Amino acid sequence: MIKYKRMKNICLYVWGLLMLLVSCTPSQPKDYYEIVGEVKNVADSTIINLFRFEGSMGKTIAVDTIIGGKFYFKIKPDSLAKDELTLACFRSREFPTMACKLWASAGDIVKVTGENALIHTWKVKGGAPENASMQAYLDDSRPLWDEYQLNDIRQKNMSTRGRDLSEEEYQMWKQERDSLESVNKELSLRIAANVISRMKKTKVDKVWLNELSGKAGSVKHTKDYPYKEEVIELYNRLTEEQKQHPLAQEACANLFPPQHIEVGKEAADATLYDLEGNKHSLSELRGKYVLIDFWSTGCGPCIMAIPEMGEIVSAYKDKLSVVSISIDTKRVWEEASKEHPMTWNNWNDLKEQAGIYAHYDLGGIPNYTLVSPEGMVVEQWMGYGKGSLKEKVGQYLNENN
Repeated sequence: MIKYKRMKNICLYVWGLLMLLVSCTPSQPKDYYEIVGEVKNVADSTIINLFRFEGSMGKTIAVDTIIGGKFYFKIKPDSLAKDELTLACFRSREFPTMACKLWASAGDIVKVTGENALIHTWKVKGGAPENASMQAYLDDSRPLWDEYQLNDIRQKNMSTRGRDLSEEEYQMWKQERDSLESVNKELSLRIAANVISRMKKTKVDKVWLNELSGKAGSVKHTKDYPYKEEVIELYNRLTEEQKQHPLAQEACANLFPPQHIEVGKEAADATLYDLEGNKHSLSELRGKYVLIDFWSTGCGPCIMAIPEMGEIVSAYKDKLSVVSISIDTKRVWEEASKEHPMTWNNWNDLKEQAGIYAHYDLGGIPNYTLVSPEGMVVEQWMGYGKGSLKEKVGQYLNENN
């Protein structure tokens, strides 16, 4: 009996010691983050996508189905220090064509809540400080954003009603659509005023730079944009170091556009890099026609054009050089080039949309420029359809040679 009690005491002592050692051992840091969603008034089986962004390129990294108002993501972060993410439900007619923006790093638990399908104004708590910053901008304009999203949903669902209408029905449909567009343009300006007001009072962070880039784009693409001078003033607040950020460089290219290269002008050049890191320039290709192709892995038509580009390279190898210039970040470009290999010049100036692309920007990609052997621009066009490149390039080269 005494032996038994001693053995029991020894066992309890060892067990206690083990528990003490376990409790004193530092826990291993999590190599994943969690996004926990709880939303109301959203239909069960709604599919929600999680996108990860690098530069302007977004990629779906996970999908979940909303059941009972709940969704959940457990994600091992990219090699970047912090993931920039969006949640979107593009397949649902109940949702706008917009997204909920958030940031997360390993170890974070980010909580997302919403009262309805107006996803852009869902509330995000936890994790990176950018989440609180983003929510502050949204707080200034939530009623405006909600009205904007409701109109966006109406416009989205109108697109399926605009077919096979009588002339009278079509005119009524068009009037309703134009009215919604007009209201949302006005809402955009009111939201922009609130955003700019906050930017004037807050420090520069990633959210601030995102907003600057967006507003600079509006300056470039919106006729008589009323806040142009205020956006320029905000840009001028940046330090020289801050101006080197890709978003600031993109804003600069939109606020102070470089000379746009048009037909009849000399082609703009730049220092460009191949996948091995070697430097190149367009001028080294003088003596042949040069087809410049601006592309991104996120551009479907750009990827669709790759096989036809290869056919052009083979058909005109004696008189044409092709240069595909990526506007993606270095890492995204390298990964895309493995997935979509090119047998011709595949270069990047590593400045995304703020570099050489800004000289040739036609409003989107794919974007093509044909340069003469003397370095003069002879043709420019945008967009791709099957056979269009062979027809365009073949017609011009065959007629002029």
